[in-house]
Amino acid sequence: MAREYRNFTREEKIKAVKMVLIDKKSQMEVERTVLGKKKCTGTINRWIREYIQEGEENCFKKKKGLKKIEITEKNVRCEILKKFNAFLGKEIRTNSNSSKNSKNNIQ
Repeated sequence: MAREYRNFTREEKIKAVKMVLIDKKSQMEVERTVLGKKKCTGTINRWIREYIQEGEENCFKKKKGLKKIEITEKNVRCEILKKFNAFLGKEIRTNSNSSKNSKNNIQ
């Protein structure tokens, strides 16, 4: 049995969120009336979260790809990890050499 997916416009999403936040209707009631769902799926909850985080002007806009900030943070993390791995490699080599030298001195 194939699922039917329905795309909602930005205006429909904002209207549904305002029904919950301003009109004080329950999320389940809004999902039943707006989405036509028999049981609560959490869609309205996701929309409310985005509405609160982004604000009305920026919410529900299509976001394609990573933001520049996310890309630079990812690059910085990658560089830090590379340097840390190189450091660990040197530490392991020096510790293994020093343990060999100490064994030779004991014998």
